[in-house]
Amino acid sequence: MPFLQRKQSTPHYKLRSEIEQLLRTAGIHTGMWARSGNLQESKRATPTEDGGFEWVLTTEKPTLVWDWKRWEFVYEVLLADGMLVPANGQVVLLDSHSRYSVKDVLGHVRDFSETDAGEYAARSGIVYFAEDADSQAAKQKVEGRHITDGSVGYKQIKSIWIPEGDEASVRGRTFEGPLRVTYEWSLMEFSITPIGADVLAKVRDLHSLCGA
Repeated sequence: MPFLQRKQSTPHYKLRSEIEQLLRTAGIHTGMWARSGNLQESKRATPTEDGGFEWVLTTEKPTLVWDWKRWEFVYEVLLADGMLVPANGQVVLLDSHSRYSVKDVLGHVRDFSETDAGEYAARSGIVYFAEDADSQAAKQKVEGRHITDGSVGYKQIKSIWIPEGDEASVRGRTFEGPLRVTYEWSLMEFSITPIGADVLAKVRDLHSLCGA
């Protein structure tokens, strides 16, 4: 059943609207996905000689994400070699996925490369902060290891959903369901994020009330 028809027919329309609002507040808009990680070594940034920070942007570790098509949380593997970047070779660095003002832009990310984080393939990039006061304040928090976490904002281009009990081969690798494997995706932005309220946890709570 199409999403709009399902939403209008459900008695939990208000809850669904609240879920959408929470996701938008977190910078996750319809058709967009974001992957956040817990505070861990693989997510930390390493200073470079030119003042940037080498940062592991995302890994192939299965991560719980919100799926707009299925209207539920699913585990997803984001293949590292499937990442596409804009023609100019860089994306904006945002404050917690906020994109409503130029003031939300703290800098940019470029010089992407393939790497690994523990047992998982990953993609890294060099994070550069702008020269304004707010961006430099954020940079100082990164330098002081007060902020060590990040999250990619991306658009899914090609993916496959593997139901529970099934398996599928994607680019010569076998994956078992239930799992969404995204093997081509466009990097839209990278955000530095604080340790704070878990918006997705709030969405999970609301989603359980929907009974969807």
